[in-house]
Amino acid sequence: MEAQSSLVGMIENYATKGSIKLPSFNATALRIQKEVAKEDPDSRLIERLIVSDQSLTGEVLRVSNSSFYKGLAQVNTIRDSLIRLGTKEVSNIVTLVALQHNFQSKIPLINQIMKKLWRHSVGCGMGANWIAKETHLEAIAHQSFIAGLLHDVGKLYILKVIDGMVVSKEINGPPSATVINEVMENLHTDQGYSLMQRWNLPEEYSLVARDHHLPAVDANNLVLILVRLSNQTCHKMGIGLKDDPSLVLHATPEASQLQLSEVDLARLEVRLEDSHVFSG
Repeated sequence: MEAQSSLVGMIENYATKGSIKLPSFNATALRIQKEVAKEDPDSRLIERLIVSDQSLTGEVLRVSNSSFYKGLAQVNTIRDSLIRLGTKEVSNIVTLVALQHNFQSKIPLINQIMKKLWRHSVGCGMGANWIAKETHLEAIAHQSFIAGLLHDVGKLYILKVIDGMVVSKEINGPPSATVINEVMENLHTDQGYSLMQRWNLPEEYSLVARDHHLPAVDANNLVLILVRLSNQTCHKMGIGLKDDPSLVLHATPEASQLQLSEVDLARLEVRLEDSHVFSG
């Protein structure tokens, strides 16, 4: 308990002083997000932005051809990908690919936790996107994907702070996994909200990061409802840092509001199994 309390104080001090380098949000991904948010996004501009980065191009094509997207024909160019999947789906893939590099550490324990966190983030984004489409909420499917992908970014920030303290020898090696997980649970919503504000991302994403564990939420915030249900589904399946197979998804307020049956939720679980292709 004392170790946890001390670590919480150090992390909060780091956050106040801005002593740690923030995880970065890829500039190309951010430009594409802003373009996609327009009423009439320019697909040619999105194509140019992607192909200007050779490594990004390769990863986008790899994901576009993955089993999750199950196309009848192979996608060989970014233009093909945009035609087949659409600008919003491709922008989701860009964000997914661009964000992954932040989830790495040279410290084995922290790197292991980051990998699980990344897997959970991907699953939550994919799940929220799928639920939106299944419940005829296609208009917010794109936002739901991004919000799901980023909902636990506060945990990433905390891991980056701990990583920095170990490297700078402010602490003698990383704390135990138990202590790290407890600290992340206590701090990640507020730290996630702050980080996304610094990234200058839309407020709807920041609110999901801040509010996804609240006991009661605004029923009109459908993006938050979608992310909460996807998050719980990942927890039930053990996708990430938690594993709670006792969760009864169809009994949750979120499933009830979205009018999803046990069969629907079983299909969601099958879909999330397919998302493992992105977990690196």
